[in-house]
Order: sequence, then C-alpha cells, then structure tokens
Amino acid sequence: MRAVRLPSNRRVLLSDTVGFIRDLPAGLIAAFRATFEEVQEAALILLVTDISNPHHSDQDAEVGKILKELGVADRPRLHVLNKIDRLTPEEAAAVNGNHNSVRVSGLTGEGLEGLLSRIDQSMPVDPVLRLRFKLPLANGRAIALVHALGRVLHSEVQDSTLALEAEIPESVARRLRIGPEPALA
Repeated sequence: MRAVRLPSNRRVLLSDTVGFIRDLPAGLIAAFRATFEEVQEAALILLVTDISNPHHSDQDAEVGKILKELGVADRPRLHVLNKIDRLTPEEAAAVNGNHNSVRVSGLTGEGLEGLLSRIDQSMPVDPVLRLRFKLPLANGRAIALVHALGRVLHSEVQDSTLALEAEIPESVARRLRIGPEPALA
C-alpha cells in the first residue's frame, strides 16, 4: 500500500493486490482473502494489463470473472495498459484501448502523469470530516492509515489508546468504523 497525491492535491491509498490466477485452488483463495477484501473496499479498481503479453485478453477476462464473483463487477474501473514500451510503434498504434484505458510504462514512466490525472477524474468525491476518536495503540495499521490519508490536528496517548483529532476522508472513517461523531466546529 502507498499513499499518492493526485493532481487535485487529494491523497489516495493505492493497494497492489495479488495477480488473479485462473482456477485458483481454494487453499490459496483463503490465503489471499485480505487482498480480495481490499478489492471489495476499493472506490476505483485499476485493472493493470501487461499489454505486451499475447494472452492479455484472456487474462483480463479471468480478472473480470473474479471481480464478478467478488461482487465488484460494477465498481468504477480504469484499465491500465502497462508495458507499452515493449511494443513496436506499429503494435502500440494498433492497441485498441477504450475511453476507460490509459497506456503506461512502469519501466520508463511514460503515461504515469496521465494515469494520475485519470485516477483523479475517476475517483468519487470523498468529503473530509473533522473528527475526534480513539484508536488502540496496538492498531498500527489504522493509525498509519489516518496519518497517510488524513491530517492529524492533535494526538495524545491515553493508556493503551491514541486519542486523535483529525481531518479524514469519510471513506476512511467508514473503513475504520469511526463515528458517527458530529464534526467539530
């Protein structure tokens, strides 16, 4: 996971999930449950395709099946056509992306600024709430999430909890099950 600042100055959390593999055994599905839960909570799904792989269409179809099984087939999605640098100019010109795709090269950085702009345009509005709440000190992941995606105005350790006053996106408050507390004046 990594927090990224978008061109609009919003910060979002990107989570790189395990690649979806055809006919995944049940034991591995259980091992990747946390990854699948991340996908189910995503506001926007980036489907990253190795466009240089001759079987990329089949792989994309498999991902589509899994997204449907997870109940997120209708979630906003942006198709990222990666490894465009591996194609000849003729092959690159022949790539039929759609209005919901972006061509990039993770290796050279080509198209990454455009990708951030498209993510910014595609992300739903997520109002920022100013809240007071407590988190257990043992919950480092939640504390890191608040710091990564919010703005901590005040924090104080109280016994085994961290009392916080912070501005955080509503989606983060929901994810951490914070609230419903009234916003501060």
